[in-house]
Amino acid sequence: MNPPSFPRHRAIALLFLMTCCFACQSSRGQSNNNPILIDAAILKTVEVTSVAAQVQGVLKAVSVREGDRVKIQSPLAAIQSTSTELQVQRAKVALDAAEKNFASTIDIDLARKSFAVAENEFVRAVEANKRVQDVYPEVEVDRLKLVRDRASLEIDRAIHQKAIGELDVTKNQIEIQQLQDILDKHQIQAPVSGMVVALEKRIGEWVEPGTVVIRLVEIDRLRIEGFLQAEQADPKWLGAEAQVEVQLSGNKILTTAKLVFISPEVNPVNSQVRVHLDIDNRDGKLRPGLRPKVSIRTAP
Repeated sequence: MNPPSFPRHRAIALLFLMTCCFACQSSRGQSNNNPILIDAAILKTVEVTSVAAQVQGVLKAVSVREGDRVKIQSPLAAIQSTSTELQVQRAKVALDAAEKNFASTIDIDLARKSFAVAENEFVRAVEANKRVQDVYPEVEVDRLKLVRDRASLEIDRAIHQKAIGELDVTKNQIEIQQLQDILDKHQIQAPVSGMVVALEKRIGEWVEPGTVVIRLVEIDRLRIEGFLQAEQADPKWLGAEAQVEVQLSGNKILTTAKLVFISPEVNPVNSQVRVHLDIDNRDGKLRPGLRPKVSIRTAP
């Protein structure tokens, strides 16, 4: 007995289905291993610092040029400070006088000697009246007592004045510190490391507090801004390392970047999500405005 025949059209259908499933699995496995490409990637600066004047005056010096790279606290410019320098000198003279006045004990010594004399006269009068009645009239004894008490108060006053002198020293020290702080603000220094990209003011121009004098751009660290398709913008990729390729002057530069931001918002027009990647540029090879090719490897 012959086995039942399998319909030919069913065999063809089964073969087609198996082929589709294999192709689907193969495609899925390939897509999982394909890198995620960042669309419309562009290199940008992370920080642009506008260095402003802190005091008013005439700009007397600019010690940098556009394109110079500066370190933090490097001198950039200076504002004329003659008046403040004279105030500092005057305050130092006043401090010197206050310190000498505080160091002196003349007033206290004089008050104590005056008290000793007054005390001696008063005691002599009292002792004399004990030996012989009314040698010193009562009014005279009262006067001598008043002189003695006044001399005692003069000691207290001298001690009080010495304490005030100490406060005068402290006050002058604080005043010098304040003036020195103002004097230091006449020197414009770099608050961050970076490259000078603009000189907004020139020597001889008047500046007010808040007037931008120089603009700095941090170039040791750059940012890549780009877009991912919404279905690829999985938060699990945060912190992932990306491969970066840049064509510059006919040379290919290969480096890496780190995915640091995935926007929670999806563009309703193209279903894309904005992303940021940070890239190390301490060697200074990369420049803002370049358009790199960026991809995130998905294969383990």
